[in-house]
Amino acid sequence: GGAQEGGGVVSGHPWLVCGVAGLQLSPEERALLQALQPGGVILFARNLQSPAQAQDLVASLRELSGSPYVAVDLEGGRVNRLRALLGELPSPQELSRHGEEAARALGEACGAACAALWINVDLAPVVDVAGEASFLAEEGRCWGYSVEDVARLAGAFLSGLESFGVAGCLKHFPGLGSGPVDSHRELPLLGDEVKLHREAFGKLASPERAVMVAHALAPALGEAVAPASLSRKIVSLVPREAGLIMADDVEMGALAAWGSLEERATAALMAGCHQVLLCNALEARQAVADYVDFWAEKDPALAAALERASFRVSRFARGTVSPVSWAEAQERAAEVRQRWGKA
Repeated sequence: GGAQEGGGVVSGHPWLVCGVAGLQLSPEERALLQALQPGGVILFARNLQSPAQAQDLVASLRELSGSPYVAVDLEGGRVNRLRALLGELPSPQELSRHGEEAARALGEACGAACAALWINVDLAPVVDVAGEASFLAEEGRCWGYSVEDVARLAGAFLSGLESFGVAGCLKHFPGLGSGPVDSHRELPLLGDEVKLHREAFGKLASPERAVMVAHALAPALGEAVAPASLSRKIVSLVPREAGLIMADDVEMGALAAWGSLEERATAALMAGCHQVLLCNALEARQAVADYVDFWAEKDPALAAALERASFRVSRFARGTVSPVSWAEAQERAAEVRQRWGKA
């Protein structure tokens, strides 16, 4: 269903990035995904048991009509959906004191692991500049306390990741570094520092890279009502060079006051995001798609937004990943641990 594009119809739902249930697709879930045609599928620990199983699952996803990209959250440290397969990886914070060589090596380890499993998008790196009371910094997820350090080290990570043909995603625009709370649970209020922090995204944005927009209030950027992800004003500030703009998971607690999942997804698309993440509420995948389709037929502005989204998605993460063996991916992860981790 969906929007008109150049006189034709945009097939499927390229604006949707959704999760899947388990280690393989059931016949019912495969049929649902064939009909939905999401633009991307995101994998979690529940989907990843062994390299061979993961390769089989990814292959079955890549074969779906609409050819969705397959994504994973692999930052190092706390956020490592491949932990069961790859083991621990040092965090950005741990590696930041060792400079660009260590940051690039982590990017190479993440890129090799994704490529070996045929995963073509890593939702990393975090480009949030750490602040004093920063929730993300407490989790060890930030690359530094200045725009310059973050851009340098996250840039080195990206060069390593991209050397394997894996696309990266800069998150969480306009910068969660001054947010004192976890946006999975509640809505962060960003300080005036966000005016400076967002410059890190400008230094790293490129057509090959996505930008993920945060669920956070940024009154310093002229929006005191809507979270960044649902704000046309904030989304319009995403650097023009960015290849794709996605809203963070619409299920997160930060959006609790902003209506149903269907309404949140529609609001993010209306704000200018090209894709929305729907990670765990799998029973809502069809309902969210149907709701957006329904309103796109009534609202020309939404239909036009979906057309722009379809165009952007069609160009993102379309390269082939490098041929890498799982043994090489493991070796690279082990080397990062031995040289710079606690191992």
